Amino acid sequence: MLAHNLTLKSRVSSAFALSDVSGLVTWFKFNTNISTSDQDSDGDADITWTSSHTDGRTATQSTDAEEPTTSSGYIDFDGGGDNLDLSSAITLGEFTIFLALDLDDFANETILGKSGSADHFIRFGYQTLTDKFRFRRTNNTHQQDGIMSESMTSGTVNLMTIRCFDNGSNTTLQVRRATKSGSTITTNQVFENTSSSFVHTQDLILDTIGVQSTNSAPMDGKLYEWVVYNQKVSDANITLIEKDILNRVS
Repeated sequence: MLAHNLTLKSRVSSAFALSDVSGLVTWFKFNTNISTSDQDSDGDADITWTSSHTDGRTATQSTDAEEPTTSSGYIDFDGGGDNLDLSSAITLGEFTIFLALDLDDFANETILGKSGSADHFIRFGYQTLTDKFRFRRTNNTHQQDGIMSESMTSGTVNLMTIRCFDNGSNTTLQVRRATKSGSTITTNQVFENTSSSFVHTQDLILDTIGVQSTNSAPMDGKLYEWVVYNQKVSDANITLIEKDILNRVS
C-alpha cells in the first residue's frame, strides 16, 4: 500500500546481519574498507572502497579529475563528474537495492550506472525534482519515470530502497524512503507500479557509481552505504536492513 507508514524504534537485534538475508550480491558499508592510499604514485590520495561481502568487489578511481573525496565515513561526489568504477559489473533481473544518500542537488543525480552506456542507471532528482526518479535497463523502452509521494531532502540521510520483482504476470517496482530522527526511524513506501516498464526480464548492468555513461548526469552528494540483493527481499527483512543501516550512518 502506497500509504504504508512505519514508525519504528531504532533497535536491531545484535544477532542480525545483512549477510543473513539470502541473495546478497555486494555490500559497500559505511566507514568500512575505505582506503585513500596513493595507488598511482602521483602524490595524492586515490579512493578504493571494498565490499564487506564475500564478493570482494572494489570501487576505485585514480584519475585525479574524477576522484570523489571521503569524509566521516561516506563518499562525497561533487557533481562535476566524480565517479568510482566497480572491479566487476553487477547484472540483475529481480533485485532489492538499498542506497543511503544525502544529495546536495537534485539535477538528474545518477547514483549507479554503466560505463560507456546510456541505457543502465538508477537516478534521483530527475528533471530537477526532489520527488522524481528515472530508472532504465537495456534501453529507453525499459525504463520507469516515477513521482514519489514524498520528496527527498538535503542535509539528512535518505535511505532509498528499490525493489523490482516478478509479480506473476508483470513487473512490480517499489520505492521506499526511510529516515531517522533521534531514536525513531520512519519508513514510507513512496512509489509502486505493478505493471512497470522497468521489466525484471531485462538485464540491469551496473559497473560505476556517480555517473551515467561517461561523466553524464553526475551525482552531487554523499553516498553513505549501498547494498544489493539479487531477489525480492521480504518486507520483514527490509525493515531489519533499514534499521541496521540507519543506526550505523545516522
